[in-house]
Order: sequence, then structure tokens, then C-alpha cells
Amino acid sequence: MTDDAADAFQHRTVLSDGSVYRVVPVGAGVRAIRAWAEHPWPMSPAQALALRDRLGWTSSPTDEEMFTTDHGIGEKDAFFATIKRGQTVGSFNMSLTSRIPKPVRAEAVPIAGKAFDAYVEALTAIYGQGTRSKRKQHTTVTWALPSDASVDIGTVGWLISIDVTSPAGNEAARGEAQYFAEIADENDPAR
Repeated sequence: MTDDAADAFQHRTVLSDGSVYRVVPVGAGVRAIRAWAEHPWPMSPAQALALRDRLGWTSSPTDEEMFTTDHGIGEKDAFFATIKRGQTVGSFNMSLTSRIPKPVRAEAVPIAGKAFDAYVEALTAIYGQGTRSKRKQHTTVTWALPSDASVDIGTVGWLISIDVTSPAGNEAARGEAQYFAEIADENDPAR
């Protein structure tokens, strides 16, 4: 079965203004997510670039940490960010939908909703039940992996994106959250 046959949504939809809305097929997207999330950590920038090459993606001519994948989106749709003064990869982000003009975005929302649900179902089958959160139109599901890396898929309107955060990135985020909680506690007038 192909990725297209397995998905209950359109991968390529021509919208009323003639623009094309693209969604990465679930099989292709999940393979890429797993390649990044399940890579041994810590990951150096050189290892991230080697993974990019293994996946057949192309770096931006101006920033090698930004990629155009082979997912048919047709634009720079993925990047990684480093921490610890550029010594280790802190996170990886990939768009699962293409950009489209503002006047036709509402047309793509139902497609994005079906695609998001299909991705959550596929990732749940691999990583177990994730933690779902919703704020206004923004929905996310997060999976904490045994390595302490995490996978987060989010949607708002017509956009769907994935974030893989490294164990070091999650450790830094926890430290930052603790710092701000302590500051708030110290500044609490009720104390």
C-alpha cells in the first residue's frame, strides 16, 4: 500500500484561487520523524547533516541547518537548531503542510484536521498515548521518549508541524521552567 492510499486526506489540493495546498503523506512524514527522534543522542551538527544527506534532503544555500525535504512541499520545510554553543542539536522542526495565501487558508482547515488526526494515530501506534493540549485553535500532542527526547506535533488552522526536542533541549527547558517558577515564587506578594 502506498502512503497516498493509506491516508484519508488529500496530499495535493488545488484551492479556489489556483494555489496548491500540500500535505506530507503520513508514511513519509513518520519515517522522517522517527529518523530524527530515534537517532542516538546527543547528536552533533555533523551527524545532523549526515542524517539530512541520508534522507536525500537539500540544505539551503544560505544556511545548512535549513532543509528542503523530498516530501513535495516545494519549499524549505525543515531545520535543526543547536544548543551548547553549537556543539549539539537541541531540536528539529519540520512542516507537514505547505504555505498558502491567506484568503484561501480556511479551505485547507478540514484537510489539515484529517491529516493531523492521521499523524496522531500513526505516532500513537509507535510511541503510545501522547499528552494532548489545546489552546484556542492550537492543538498539540507530545510524546516523551525513553531517551528523554520528545516528539511534539501541533496544528493551528491549516498548519501542521512537528518538533523533535533532544534530551539536552528538554533538560534546558526544564531548567528554564524551574528558574521562572522560582522567580515567580520569590515575587509572590502572598509570601
